[in-house]
Amino acid sequence: MKITAPTPRRTAKVALVSSMSMGLLAGPFAFAAPANAMPDYGNKDNCHVTAYKPDKADYGKKDRDYGKSVKVDFKFKIHCDKGTKVYFDQKMFQRHGRWDKEIGHDHGWVWVHGDKWVSNKEKVHADRGDKDVKVSHTVKIRFQDKDKKNHWTWKSDSDHAYATIKLDKGRGY
Repeated sequence: MKITAPTPRRTAKVALVSSMSMGLLAGPFAFAAPANAMPDYGNKDNCHVTAYKPDKADYGKKDRDYGKSVKVDFKFKIHCDKGTKVYFDQKMFQRHGRWDKEIGHDHGWVWVHGDKWVSNKEKVHADRGDKDVKVSHTVKIRFQDKDKKNHWTWKSDSDHAYATIKLDKGRGY
């Protein structure tokens, strides 16, 4: 038995035949793939809400209240990837002892494409002898979206935030 080393010309022929046969086998699969490699999300929409920590509202000197109260700004943001009609429901609370008392309520429909900011200001009264006020708010949203079978479905999201607002020397700021 005689073993001969492969010549460069013989190696090139083998490589060419191998690559052509692989190309013929993979050809039909390459043409069956979609032309656009980007994912198709269809009519899907993604909306969510973010409630921000309540903070003192700064109205300037003329709107100061020199009692045991303070004006608080309750902010939240709704974000949607597409233009979507969203229903929001915001409730604002103040802590009185062990119970939360509702101090404000806002709701309605808004069109959102990107970010939509909503801000509500409420006056909060401190209990006798308190040096701070505990407040919170809850925001819920609802919106309609189409599923893959083109059926409308309701989706929702919610968020809440809490804060302790300090009173300046027994007065609202």
